[in-house]
Amino acid sequence: MKLRDNVGQTLVFIALALFAILALAALGIDVGYMYSIRHELQRSADAGALAGASRFIEPGSQWSANPSDPVMVIADARARSFAALDPVATTPLDPVAEVDVAFPSQDRIRVTTRRTAPLFFARVLGRNSQLITATAVAEAAAADRSVQCLKPWGIPIPWNDYTPDDRFDPNGTPPETIIPIDTVPAGYKMILKVGEPINKQGQLDLPTLQQEAGHFFALSLCEDSGAADYRERIRNQCLDQCSVDNNTHVSLEPGNMVGPTKQAVDDLISQDADGEWNPGAAGDPDRVGEWVAGSDPKYGGWQNSPRLVKIPLYNPADLVNQGRTDILVAGFAAFWLEGYDTKQGTVTGYFVPSTVLGSSTSGPSPGPVLKVLRLVE
Repeated sequence: MKLRDNVGQTLVFIALALFAILALAALGIDVGYMYSIRHELQRSADAGALAGASRFIEPGSQWSANPSDPVMVIADARARSFAALDPVATTPLDPVAEVDVAFPSQDRIRVTTRRTAPLFFARVLGRNSQLITATAVAEAAAADRSVQCLKPWGIPIPWNDYTPDDRFDPNGTPPETIIPIDTVPAGYKMILKVGEPINKQGQLDLPTLQQEAGHFFALSLCEDSGAADYRERIRNQCLDQCSVDNNTHVSLEPGNMVGPTKQAVDDLISQDADGEWNPGAAGDPDRVGEWVAGSDPKYGGWQNSPRLVKIPLYNPADLVNQGRTDILVAGFAAFWLEGYDTKQGTVTGYFVPSTVLGSSTSGPSPGPVLKVLRLVE
């Protein structure tokens, strides 16, 4: 009789164990299903956030704290549209009921996606469905890493030269101060490449003159050096996958490189000699506004023209002392290449702020945009 009782107890334990195992397996199926939906929701949120933030790098698209601002309305609609493109659990999201959009801070957009998922085996525990959410935050941030398609020139950020002696003096009276690049007016003409030594007769009276005799703003990008590589990087819109990060050192090219500079700039401008540049009357303050409103039939838009160039900037305080063989990159800026002075070979261009730059598709990296899209959450 005792043996029979033990067998009965064992069968009860086995039955309970089997039930527990099956219950755990069933819950595992439900949990796996919820994780799959969570992954799809996250993918949709990421796509929506990046699409919405793309509005902030288009011409004339300033971020606003007011969600009813026309720019924000377009960003909201674009985020919802892209978030609802791909199916979640076989069906697309409802862009209104299942997608939320918010603008938490400057140049950022937050997209939250949701889906109430039906459960299967969890029903025996009284749980028929589960609300699942995912959130992504994207921003249109100033380019600060892996910036490609740069020209091999590096200029100092403009400063208030109160002296004036073309040298940055933060300890002067009054102390000279840097002009933030984002406050420089569109169309501001600047020197991009010095052609002759400092203080030589006939030097152009423009910002960004050299501060030391041996520095002519020519750079050796990505460990390549020499006149041939320097020339090719100027004449080609995007030579290779070479990229530069902010706060990194870039070597200087020795000498003034006047010959290679003139040859390369001639070749570059010849690619778009009739580029869309409408300066209007001399001194017209809106000349850049007129230009960016136009289009370039050859390249499908002025943003794709090879004459729109990107170059690194450095803090002028970093080159006060002579003897430096590199610059420390402090940012990037875009310019419309005007040409060079035939006597000196000094290259000049018109500053183009990031607020009027649009995205483009030419080259390994997306055009000359100085803002980049990235997920931050």
